[in-house]
Order: sequence, then C-alpha cells, then structure tokens
Amino acid sequence: MAGKVHRGIEYFSLIVSRLVPKGPWRYEAGKRDLRLDLLRGFAVLAMVADHTGGEHSWLYAITGGDAFFISAAEVFIFISGLLLGMISAGVVARQGLSVALMKSLHRSWTLYLLTVTLTLIFIVLTAQLDLGWGVTMANQTWADLVVGVLTLHHTFYLTDILLLYTLLVLGAGLVLILLEQGHTRLVLTGSWGMWALWQLAPHHAQFPWPITDNLVFNFPAWQVLFITAMVIGYHRQRLQRWAILGSERMLLAISGASVVAAIALYLMCFSPSSTLDVGFAGQLFYKADLRVGRIVVFAGFFTFAFLLVTVAWKPIRRSCGWLLLPLGQDALSAYILHLFVVALAVKLKLTTIGDHFLYNNLIQVGGIAFIWAALSLRPMLTTALHTGLEKASALLVAGRTHLGVSEYSGRDR
Repeated sequence: MAGKVHRGIEYFSLIVSRLVPKGPWRYEAGKRDLRLDLLRGFAVLAMVADHTGGEHSWLYAITGGDAFFISAAEVFIFISGLLLGMISAGVVARQGLSVALMKSLHRSWTLYLLTVTLTLIFIVLTAQLDLGWGVTMANQTWADLVVGVLTLHHTFYLTDILLLYTLLVLGAGLVLILLEQGHTRLVLTGSWGMWALWQLAPHHAQFPWPITDNLVFNFPAWQVLFITAMVIGYHRQRLQRWAILGSERMLLAISGASVVAAIALYLMCFSPSSTLDVGFAGQLFYKADLRVGRIVVFAGFFTFAFLLVTVAWKPIRRSCGWLLLPLGQDALSAYILHLFVVALAVKLKLTTIGDHFLYNNLIQVGGIAFIWAALSLRPMLTTALHTGLEKASALLVAGRTHLGVSEYSGRDR
C-alpha cells in the first residue's frame, strides 16, 4: 500500500513538473519577498469580499465566503509572524537585540493606539448608523466600556483581530529574546502547549486575560500560528540551507493533493445531500479555537500557494500582481479602509438594497476597487503634493528675493 501511495505521489509530481517549467517562470529573490506580498494581497481581497458580501456571491468560489475550513485571518497572522521573525533576525544581526526590541515595542504601541481608536470609533459609528453590531453592556456603564477598550479588556466586531495582533506583537519581544539566546525549542513547546491547553481545558488557559466580545480570535489558540511563523522567519536562512531543493516539486504535488482533498471534504460535508456528521466537521475546523483540522488545512494551502508562486511567479504576477501586490504591500492600511467599506455596505443593505445577489457582487468589486485605488494612487498623490509644495516654496522664496532686490535698487537710486 505504501509503495502504491509513493508511486502515485511521484506520478503526480511528474505531471506538475511538466505543467510548470522550472526556468523561465521562477521567482528571483530580491530585497523584499514579493511572494508574501502577493499572498497577503489575496487575503485582503478575500477579507473585503467576505465581510462586505451577503449570503451569495461569485467571489465566494475563490475566497470561501468565510465559511471554508480556513479564512484570510490565518494568512494575515501567519505572514505577520513570518515577516516579524525575518526582519527581527536582520536587525539583530546588524544593530543588536536592543534595537530590535525597541522597534518591536514601537510597533506594538502604534498598533495599540490604532486598535483603541478604531474600536471606539466603530462602537459609536455602529450606534449612530444602527448597523446591528451589538456591544455587551451588561452591568457596566459607557465609562466602564471605554476603560475596557483602553486596557484591551473589551473588543468589538472587526477590530478584534487588531487587538489580537497588538498582543502578539507586544509579546514578540520576549519571544525574540528567547530565540536570540538559543531557546527555540522552549518557545515552540510553550506556544504549542498553550494551544493544546486551550483545546482541552480553555477555562485554565485564559491568557493574558478574558476579553469581552472576543468571540473569534482567542489569544491562547491563535498565538501558535504567529509564534510558529516567527520562529520560521527568524531561522529562515538556516532552514533554507537544510532544505532539499530536489524535493520542491514533490512537496508541491503533495500540498496540491491536500488542497484538492480539503475542498472535496468541504463539499461532501456541507452539500445538501451530505450524510456526514456536519457537527463533527465543524468542531474539527472551528475557527475561534483554531482547531487542529484548521491548522492542517492551512499548512497544506499555504505551502501549495507559496510553492506555486515560486515556480510560476512570472505568469502569476503578470495576470494578477497589478491587483494583489498593492493590497498586500500595505495590508494594514487596506484593513483600516475595509472597515469603513464594510460599514457603508451594511448600511446600504439595511436601508436600500437588501441581500441581492447582483448587488452583493457589485459592492464587493466596488469595495476592492476603492481600496486598491486608494493604496495605488497614494504614492503618486504624495509625490505630486510634495513636488507642488517644493515648487510653491521655491516660487515664494524667488518672489521674496526679487522683491528684496527691487527695494534695494530703489533705495540705491
């Protein structure tokens, strides 16, 4: 049986090698890893589509509609940890650990201010526009709510992942110290141990503290994705030296097969004629607890996607890089813009159009186009504004100089 499986994988790998040429299409490494930007850009697209659309949309065929075994959130958290590990390793090597820690603290402070501000804005905006996103007010006043937001004890719909991200970056300093001192195994053991404790006894794993209205992103579960990625990013060069280049296409074939299997399983579980235990499947892939099935599926999808953009980079970039790269290179700004797009979309559906299939698609495409245009045109507008200010300043200086010369000449006469 094992021999047949091995021969099947080799045959599938051979097919992949024929379909994907190795030389002309391959990604060429640069200062910035554009592959991660492109994948994060796809996550932005999926996030906007899934949050602004209704029950039905054409885009859900490629985004999953936030109902598939994985979502855009896993991609965001994993790539954020991966990049933080890669960047921190470089800073430590060039400038030392203390500089890397200060940069991490500065980043966490910026994220804290952003999280608090957006949470308070959207609590007020929801109440004013009557968007239907409730906030828990049991046995507390508005003053208590504000204090809870300021102390990161209270979150809100769609800003909850920002709170998670803030806590993750804040804790990354300790992880960085341990990695620099060679305690990689301790970091991974502690991270996966916390994840396992949350799966088995969540009431004993309330770390760092319980957060009101945090219904999706439980820190003890989701930290494992970020910290594992951070470890991979920190030791990336060492891992690349250990990697066997000849097994790349084999790994692409295996991960591709896992993607096909995950999609088939999803269709079997949630099709109208399914006889499988949907409740069991839901528990195995439950998002809020980041269950083991979800991690396995994400590992397969991310591995396949990363290897695919590696071996077929040039045609992929030509076909969709113009759209995805701007979204992925400024993902945090895209996330902030998408919050307001979602609020507008929900208000339109509540007051005007309802949950209509065609309108859902138009709103999704319009939201993606707006965010893409804002991010793509911002450098151009910034440059034009800077150039305009420089020219205006130069003209003002020239005018003053000319006026000074004229006045001097008049007095001289």
